[in-house]
Amino acid sequence: MFGFGTGLALQSAVLPCIATGWLAGLFLGAQWQPDWGPLLVGVGLAGALFIVVHGQDLGARLWAVPLAGLAFCCGLGVSPSRPPPCLMRGEARLSAQVSSVRHGSDGSRVRMRVLRGRLLESGQAVPTGLSLTGRFVGTAPPSPRSIVRVAADLRPRTELRNPSPHPNLSPPRRGGCWAHGIDRAPFELVTVPSWAAHIDRARASVRARMDDALPPDVAGVARALVLGDGAALGYEQRKTIAAVGLAHLFAVSGLHIALVSGTLVRLMRGLLRGLALGFDPRRLAAAMGIPLTLLHALFAGGSPSAWRAAITAALAWSCVAIGRRPSAPAVTASAALLLSAPDPAMALRPAFLLSIVATASILSTARDSPPGRWRRLRSSAVISARTLVATTPMVWWWFGGVPLVGWLTNIVVLPFGSLLVIPLAHLFALTASMPEVAARVGAGLTVAVHILLSICDAFVPLTLTRRLPPPDVAQGLVIVAASVLLLLSRTWRQRVVVLASASLLWFAADRLLLAREQPQDLLRVSFVDVGQGDATLIDLPDGRLALVDTGQGGRHPATRELRGLLDARRRSRIDVLVITHGHPDHYGGLNDLIGEVQIGEIWLNGQLLTEERDGAMARLLSSALDHGSKLRFAPELCDKAQRFGGAELEVLWPCARYDAARSLNDNSMAVRLVYGSRSFLFTGDLEREAEHDLIASGRIQPADVLQVGHHGSRTSTSPELVSAVRPSVAVISCGAGNRYGHPSRTVVARLTHAGASVYRTDLRGGVIITTDGDRLEIRR
Repeated sequence: MFGFGTGLALQSAVLPCIATGWLAGLFLGAQWQPDWGPLLVGVGLAGALFIVVHGQDLGARLWAVPLAGLAFCCGLGVSPSRPPPCLMRGEARLSAQVSSVRHGSDGSRVRMRVLRGRLLESGQAVPTGLSLTGRFVGTAPPSPRSIVRVAADLRPRTELRNPSPHPNLSPPRRGGCWAHGIDRAPFELVTVPSWAAHIDRARASVRARMDDALPPDVAGVARALVLGDGAALGYEQRKTIAAVGLAHLFAVSGLHIALVSGTLVRLMRGLLRGLALGFDPRRLAAAMGIPLTLLHALFAGGSPSAWRAAITAALAWSCVAIGRRPSAPAVTASAALLLSAPDPAMALRPAFLLSIVATASILSTARDSPPGRWRRLRSSAVISARTLVATTPMVWWWFGGVPLVGWLTNIVVLPFGSLLVIPLAHLFALTASMPEVAARVGAGLTVAVHILLSICDAFVPLTLTRRLPPPDVAQGLVIVAASVLLLLSRTWRQRVVVLASASLLWFAADRLLLAREQPQDLLRVSFVDVGQGDATLIDLPDGRLALVDTGQGGRHPATRELRGLLDARRRSRIDVLVITHGHPDHYGGLNDLIGEVQIGEIWLNGQLLTEERDGAMARLLSSALDHGSKLRFAPELCDKAQRFGGAELEVLWPCARYDAARSLNDNSMAVRLVYGSRSFLFTGDLEREAEHDLIASGRIQPADVLQVGHHGSRTSTSPELVSAVRPSVAVISCGAGNRYGHPSRTVVARLTHAGASVYRTDLRGGVIITTDGDRLEIRR
């Protein structure tokens, strides 16, 4: 659009504005998902064409704002939509193209895109383009861009969605299924591009030599720096590195690409100066650096930040090769546009956005350091501080904390890592085929890596271990505005005023958030999407909080989801926790809540305590007692409604105590919640027999809202129960594409026929129902 004839000043001013508008449009469009995207794109392209034709009649600098607006429209129009959840389950044979391979210390994770395939049992076609993620352990994975035949057991990925004051601004996920191999041979290679095979073999050779010749911790660091194998670092190592704000040093980022690219071009320039070729050695070296830089990014794993840095460097070398001085803002903006135009989803990844924002903050740093012996140190401190401030909004929003110590570690540790560890790691890779040289380089690399890791460990005590409260939208805007104003401030007085004003606005917004998320004189029941499990948060009219079941625990995403929702609502105490019965999908998250939030009372039937063999529940409840919780069992709760303001919570089953002859499901605690003229019924995993006896006991009354028993299983929610309860709203909590087939179509049809509106967490995520005791308000 602009060409080289437009002028360097114009490029420097206009291209960053276009890139900013484009990225902002992509980001907003991913959250908003406008239905009239093609119209927005048409408006953007038509306006750009008009400016190209008539732009000479306008002042050059007036182009920036309208072009940024048009780029914003285009970004809104083409922003990627959230893919539908994968509902495929079962064994399948299919052919797929490998998208990416991530190598770790205990195997490799491979992402593939289906070309064609069918489920073995039903013959159902697997959708073309469906994303699959598989794990390969003990065998070499296929090369990226290869086509393979795979026999795999497909199951959906767990993706949870819940209304929250801290909305999920992450880019649309790729969705798709997990693929577990069912044959002894994990895949059959059909074809692979020769260039991809050569690169993959070279990477595999370097990886094997690093693993063989270096200590495990050093090999992990070297693989992360040279090959982009970030997962090769140990889990504790990664936690330490992230805590001290040095994650970018231990990954193939713009820093690494710039170092390697600059070193290569300088070496070639020095070699070419001694040759009488009739060309400017500087321009020729820059031209040769273009393919080498791109090849290095490919060899280093091709992460979004690596490609962004490589294309930026390649554009800069292109300017040098044709005899022009590259403009850093224009080159960076052009790289962002070139990468995100063919794949808009890439531009929304946190790593990509962080690299763009960090680069912009560095390029906008004023070069006014006074001369002197501390000039370099002062410049480094300013750049580190500006980068920390610029990236704070995104790091806080996505990762829940800001590593303030990163300002210091980037001054002290970054030079050591970039000037010694990174070059030594690459030198080891280059000399790996020369054993004697590699041994000496490896010895130096081992010492340097151990020093680097020791320094990181030394900074850990300075880190803030407590997670920051997740901001809501208003607080997020305050953080963004404060970061921008701090970057623009030139005096300490201005910075103090900005920080003081932002703090006041933050706390004012937090007061409003508390009033909104901890309502008084209202009953709010949140059926949390925890996948295949149950968890229901109940904001009681007097301000207290109850929780019915906790979902699964351990590494299941339900743990993070429930904990994140509590944090976002500023809830640090659960007054009443009801464990309906002893299945892990109902109580598994308790272990992750103990010690993190205060739990006043735990209600349970006690069956698992007496029947379990390994004592896990006993240990769990003992830990809860140690943290100040009180245990209450069914005999003291039955037929005694507990009042919370104007609401009543009553245990209906098992009364007077659990029946040892019944299953865990049929001894589930059934709880009735009443506020004013509105009522809710929670039945855990009760099945038909227990439902029949509960009805016969006379304790069942009609309820407005029914939490459907056993996730909608055909063994629960009998016609007799539906007739007795007569719900107007039924909520089914289950995981997308779960292996049990929940919910049963028969059960859904039964509820619908009875006049109930059925809400399913597997299809639309969590459900929030609020009542003042008279009206019901439903939000998703």
